Amino acid sequence: MTGLFLNQYDDCVSSDKYLAKVQADYDAGIAAGVNSTPTIFLNGKIIGGLKDYGDYRVKIEQALAEVGR
Repeated sequence: MTGLFLNQYDDCVSSDKYLAKVQADYDAGIAAGVNSTPTIFLNGKIIGGLKDYGDYRVKIEQALAEVGR
């Protein structure tokens, strides 16, 4: 069980109650250069193409070294 109340979900989607917010978030992502999920930003740079924890760890450690931590 997911805890999702389908009637509330259906009402929300059919009413477009949050459509403007979702569209604004989408537009902001596109403007920032996001073109896939997940997209990771590290020190203002898009980090893409990483496959596993080790790849992320190396990039994070490099970024920390750049700021002296």
